Amino acid sequence: MTDGLEVRDEVPPDNFDLGDYCRRVEEHLTKVNGGHLVRVVGPAFEMVRRWAGEGVPLSVVFRGIEHKAERRASRPGRPLRLEFCEGDVGALFAAWRRAIGLPASSVGAESSDTSDVAASAEPKRKGSLSKQAERAVDRLSRAMGRDDWPDGLRDATDRVLVALAAIREEARAARGPARDDLAARLGALDADLARAAAGAAPASLLAELQAEAERELAPFRGRLAGDAWRDSVAITVDRLLRDRLGLPTLTP
Repeated sequence: MTDGLEVRDEVPPDNFDLGDYCRRVEEHLTKVNGGHLVRVVGPAFEMVRRWAGEGVPLSVVFRGIEHKAERRASRPGRPLRLEFCEGDVGALFAAWRRAIGLPASSVGAESSDTSDVAASAEPKRKGSLSKQAERAVDRLSRAMGRDDWPDGLRDATDRVLVALAAIREEARAARGPARDDLAARLGALDADLARAAAGAAPASLLAELQAEAERELAPFRGRLAGDAWRDSVAITVDRLLRDRLGLPTLTP
Protein backbone atom coordinates (compact mmCIF):
# COMPACT_ATOMS: atom_id res chain seq x y z
CA MET A 1 0.00 0.00 0.00
CA THR A 2 1.26 3.48 -0.89
CA ASP A 3 -0.48 6.75 0.07
CA GLY A 4 -3.58 4.70 0.85
CA LEU A 5 -3.66 3.16 -2.62
CA GLU A 6 -3.17 -0.45 -3.61
CA VAL A 7 -0.45 -0.53 -6.26
CA ARG A 8 -0.51 -3.54 -8.55
CA ASP A 9 2.82 -4.20 -10.26
CA GLU A 10 2.95 -5.30 -13.87
CA VAL A 11 5.59 -7.82 -14.92
CA PRO A 12 8.37 -5.92 -16.73
CA PRO A 13 10.26 -7.42 -19.67
CA ASP A 14 12.96 -9.96 -18.76
CA ASN A 15 15.73 -7.53 -19.70
CA PHE A 16 14.25 -4.58 -17.79
CA ASP A 17 16.89 -2.47 -16.01
CA LEU A 18 15.43 -0.44 -13.12
CA GLY A 19 18.74 1.36 -12.57
CA ASP A 20 18.85 2.55 -16.18
CA TYR A 21 15.17 3.61 -16.02
CA CYS A 22 15.86 5.66 -12.89
CA ARG A 23 19.02 7.23 -14.33
CA ARG A 24 17.21 8.30 -17.48
CA VAL A 25 14.40 9.88 -15.45
CA GLU A 26 16.99 11.74 -13.37
CA GLU A 27 18.83 12.89 -16.51
CA HIS A 28 15.63 14.21 -18.07
CA LEU A 29 14.64 16.02 -14.89
CA THR A 30 18.11 17.61 -14.83
CA LYS A 31 17.71 18.69 -18.45
CA VAL A 32 14.29 20.23 -17.78
CA ASN A 33 15.78 22.03 -14.76
CA GLY A 34 18.40 23.66 -16.97
CA GLY A 35 21.23 21.48 -15.68
CA HIS A 36 20.31 21.70 -11.99
CA LEU A 37 20.69 18.17 -10.62
CA VAL A 38 17.88 16.91 -8.39
CA ARG A 39 18.67 13.39 -7.24
CA VAL A 40 15.98 10.72 -7.52
CA VAL A 41 16.30 9.28 -4.03
CA GLY A 42 14.05 8.40 -1.11
CA PRO A 43 10.33 8.92 -1.86
CA ALA A 44 11.14 10.02 -5.43
CA PHE A 45 12.98 6.75 -6.09
CA GLU A 46 10.09 4.72 -4.66
CA MET A 47 7.72 6.62 -6.98
CA VAL A 48 9.94 5.86 -10.00
CA ARG A 49 10.12 2.23 -8.94
CA ARG A 50 6.31 2.09 -8.92
CA TRP A 51 6.20 3.69 -12.37
CA ALA A 52 8.62 1.08 -13.66
CA GLY A 53 6.63 -1.72 -12.02
CA GLU A 54 3.41 -0.60 -13.67
CA GLY A 55 5.11 -0.27 -17.04
CA VAL A 56 4.97 3.52 -17.46
CA PRO A 57 6.94 4.21 -20.67
CA LEU A 58 9.86 6.59 -20.21
CA SER A 59 8.48 8.91 -22.87
CA VAL A 60 5.27 9.26 -20.80
CA VAL A 61 7.36 10.10 -17.72
CA PHE A 62 9.39 12.62 -19.73
CA ARG A 63 6.29 14.33 -21.09
CA GLY A 64 4.73 14.46 -17.63
CA ILE A 65 7.83 16.20 -16.28
CA GLU A 66 7.72 18.67 -19.17
CA HIS A 67 4.02 19.39 -18.65
CA LYS A 68 4.61 20.22 -15.01
CA ALA A 69 7.65 22.37 -15.88
CA GLU A 70 5.64 24.35 -18.45
CA ARG A 71 3.08 25.31 -15.83
CA ARG A 72 5.80 26.29 -13.37
CA ALA A 73 7.57 28.54 -15.88
CA SER A 74 6.15 31.61 -14.14
CA ARG A 75 8.10 30.67 -10.99
CA PRO A 76 11.76 30.72 -12.12
CA GLY A 77 14.66 29.97 -9.84
CA ARG A 78 13.13 26.95 -8.10
CA PRO A 79 14.19 23.58 -9.53
CA LEU A 80 11.34 21.19 -10.18
CA ARG A 81 11.26 18.15 -7.91
CA LEU A 82 10.11 14.85 -9.34
CA GLU A 83 7.49 14.35 -6.63
CA PHE A 84 5.54 17.33 -8.01
CA CYS A 85 5.25 15.56 -11.39
CA GLU A 86 3.35 12.54 -10.07
CA GLY A 87 -0.10 13.86 -10.99
CA ASP A 88 0.97 14.77 -14.53
CA VAL A 89 2.67 11.43 -15.14
CA GLY A 90 -0.34 9.58 -13.74
CA ALA A 91 -2.81 11.52 -15.89
CA LEU A 92 -0.76 10.99 -19.05
CA PHE A 93 -0.28 7.29 -18.30
CA ALA A 94 -4.02 6.87 -17.72
CA ALA A 95 -4.74 8.59 -21.05
CA TRP A 96 -2.13 6.42 -22.77
CA ARG A 97 -3.66 3.24 -21.36
CA ARG A 98 -7.14 4.32 -22.44
CA ALA A 99 -5.83 5.08 -25.92
CA ILE A 100 -4.34 1.61 -26.30
CA GLY A 101 -7.34 -0.13 -24.74
CA LEU A 102 -5.99 -1.07 -21.31
CA PRO A 103 -7.83 -0.57 -17.99
CA ALA A 104 -7.02 2.40 -15.77
CA SER A 105 -3.96 2.32 -13.54
CA SER A 106 -3.47 3.54 -9.98
CA VAL A 107 -0.30 5.45 -10.93
CA GLY A 108 -0.59 9.08 -9.95
CA ALA A 109 -4.18 8.70 -8.84
CA GLU A 110 -3.35 10.48 -5.63
CA SER A 111 -0.56 12.85 -4.62
CA SER A 112 0.70 14.27 -1.35
CA ASP A 113 0.51 17.77 -2.85
CA THR A 114 -3.15 18.49 -3.53
CA SER A 115 -2.39 21.80 -5.21
CA ASP A 116 -0.22 20.00 -7.74
CA VAL A 117 -2.95 17.42 -8.37
CA ALA A 118 -5.41 20.24 -9.04
CA ALA A 119 -2.93 21.86 -11.40
CA SER A 120 -2.39 18.54 -13.16
CA ALA A 121 -6.14 18.33 -13.78
CA GLU A 122 -6.17 21.86 -15.21
CA PRO A 123 -6.46 20.86 -18.89
CA LYS A 124 -9.73 19.08 -18.02
CA ARG A 125 -11.38 22.25 -16.74
CA LYS A 126 -13.38 24.05 -19.39
CA GLY A 127 -11.87 27.42 -18.57
CA SER A 128 -8.40 26.18 -19.48
CA LEU A 129 -8.91 25.72 -23.24
CA SER A 130 -7.22 29.03 -24.01
CA LYS A 131 -4.30 28.07 -21.76
CA GLN A 132 -4.04 24.73 -23.53
CA ALA A 133 -3.92 26.51 -26.88
CA GLU A 134 -1.44 29.06 -25.51
CA ARG A 135 0.97 26.33 -24.39
CA ALA A 136 0.58 24.55 -27.73
CA VAL A 137 1.32 27.77 -29.67
CA ASP A 138 4.37 28.38 -27.53
CA ARG A 139 5.77 24.88 -27.96
CA LEU A 140 4.97 24.71 -31.65
CA SER A 141 6.63 28.07 -32.24
CA ARG A 142 9.79 26.86 -30.49
CA ALA A 143 9.77 23.62 -32.46
CA MET A 144 9.56 25.47 -35.76
CA GLY A 145 12.86 27.17 -34.92
CA ARG A 146 14.73 23.87 -35.09
CA ASP A 147 16.92 23.10 -38.08
CA ASP A 148 16.62 19.30 -37.92
CA TRP A 149 13.05 18.99 -39.18
CA PRO A 150 12.18 16.79 -42.18
CA ASP A 151 11.59 18.57 -45.47
CA GLY A 152 7.96 19.45 -46.06
CA LEU A 153 6.93 19.64 -42.42
CA ARG A 154 7.44 23.36 -41.89
CA ASP A 155 4.78 24.59 -44.35
CA ALA A 156 2.12 22.26 -42.93
CA THR A 157 3.05 23.22 -39.39
CA ASP A 158 2.88 26.92 -40.22
CA ARG A 159 -0.74 26.49 -41.33
CA VAL A 160 -1.55 24.63 -38.11
CA LEU A 161 0.11 27.37 -36.05
CA VAL A 162 -1.95 30.12 -37.69
CA ALA A 163 -5.18 28.21 -37.06
CA LEU A 164 -4.10 27.40 -33.51
CA ALA A 165 -3.38 31.06 -32.72
CA ALA A 166 -6.87 31.97 -33.93
CA ILE A 167 -8.41 29.33 -31.67
CA ARG A 168 -6.39 30.65 -28.74
CA GLU A 169 -7.89 34.10 -29.17
CA GLU A 170 -11.45 32.85 -29.67
CA ALA A 171 -11.18 30.53 -26.66
CA ARG A 172 -10.69 33.42 -24.24
CA ALA A 173 -14.39 34.28 -24.35
CA ALA A 174 -15.93 31.07 -25.72
CA ARG A 175 -18.49 29.24 -23.59
CA GLY A 176 -20.89 26.36 -24.07
CA PRO A 177 -21.42 25.22 -27.68
CA ALA A 178 -18.92 27.79 -28.97
CA ARG A 179 -16.22 26.32 -26.78
CA ASP A 180 -17.17 22.77 -27.80
CA ASP A 181 -16.76 23.80 -31.43
CA LEU A 182 -13.28 25.15 -30.71
CA ALA A 183 -12.35 21.92 -28.95
CA ALA A 184 -13.48 19.96 -32.02
CA ARG A 185 -11.37 22.23 -34.24
CA LEU A 186 -8.39 21.58 -31.97
CA GLY A 187 -8.92 17.84 -32.44
CA ALA A 188 -8.98 18.23 -36.24
CA LEU A 189 -5.81 20.34 -36.14
CA ASP A 190 -4.12 17.74 -33.96
CA ALA A 191 -4.92 15.04 -36.52
CA ASP A 192 -3.60 17.28 -39.32
CA LEU A 193 -0.36 17.79 -37.40
CA ALA A 194 0.06 14.05 -36.83
CA ARG A 195 -0.47 13.29 -40.54
CA ALA A 196 1.97 16.02 -41.59
CA ALA A 197 4.65 14.73 -39.23
CA ALA A 198 4.24 11.11 -40.31
CA GLY A 199 4.17 12.08 -43.98
CA ALA A 200 7.36 14.13 -43.75
CA ALA A 201 9.38 11.79 -41.51
CA PRO A 202 12.03 9.63 -43.22
CA ALA A 203 11.26 5.92 -43.43
CA SER A 204 14.37 5.18 -41.35
CA LEU A 205 13.11 7.35 -38.50
CA LEU A 206 9.66 5.76 -38.57
CA ALA A 207 11.26 2.30 -38.47
CA GLU A 208 13.37 3.34 -35.48
CA LEU A 209 10.32 4.66 -33.64
CA GLN A 210 8.35 1.54 -34.52
CA ALA A 211 10.99 -0.59 -32.81
CA GLU A 212 11.05 1.75 -29.81
CA ALA A 213 7.25 1.66 -29.53
CA GLU A 214 7.29 -2.14 -29.52
CA ARG A 215 9.87 -2.11 -26.72
CA GLU A 216 7.73 0.30 -24.67
CA LEU A 217 4.66 -1.89 -25.13
CA ALA A 218 6.50 -5.11 -24.33
CA PRO A 219 5.10 -5.34 -20.75
CA PHE A 220 1.56 -5.36 -22.19
CA ARG A 221 2.19 -7.64 -25.19
CA GLY A 222 0.31 -10.58 -23.70
CA ARG A 223 -2.87 -8.48 -23.36
CA LEU A 224 -2.78 -6.88 -26.79
CA ALA A 225 -3.47 -9.03 -29.81
CA GLY A 226 -4.29 -8.41 -33.45
CA ASP A 227 -5.74 -4.97 -34.13
CA ALA A 228 -5.26 -3.90 -30.50
CA TRP A 229 -1.50 -4.45 -30.77
CA ARG A 230 -1.22 -2.68 -34.11
CA ASP A 231 -3.32 0.27 -32.92
CA SER A 232 -1.28 0.52 -29.73
CA VAL A 233 1.99 0.59 -31.63
CA ALA A 234 0.63 3.23 -34.03
CA ILE A 235 -0.51 5.47 -31.14
CA THR A 236 2.86 5.10 -29.44
CA VAL A 237 4.79 5.84 -32.65
CA ASP A 238 2.78 9.04 -33.06
CA ARG A 239 3.65 10.11 -29.51
CA LEU A 240 7.34 9.26 -29.96
CA LEU A 241 7.48 11.13 -33.27
CA ARG A 242 5.98 14.23 -31.67
CA ASP A 243 8.53 14.00 -28.88
CA ARG A 244 11.38 13.62 -31.38
CA LEU A 245 10.26 16.66 -33.38
CA GLY A 246 9.20 18.75 -30.38
CA LEU A 247 5.57 18.78 -31.48
CA PRO A 248 2.82 19.31 -28.89
CA THR A 249 -0.43 17.43 -28.51
CA LEU A 250 -3.11 20.02 -29.27
CA THR A 251 -6.12 18.40 -27.68
CA PRO A 252 -6.92 19.07 -23.98
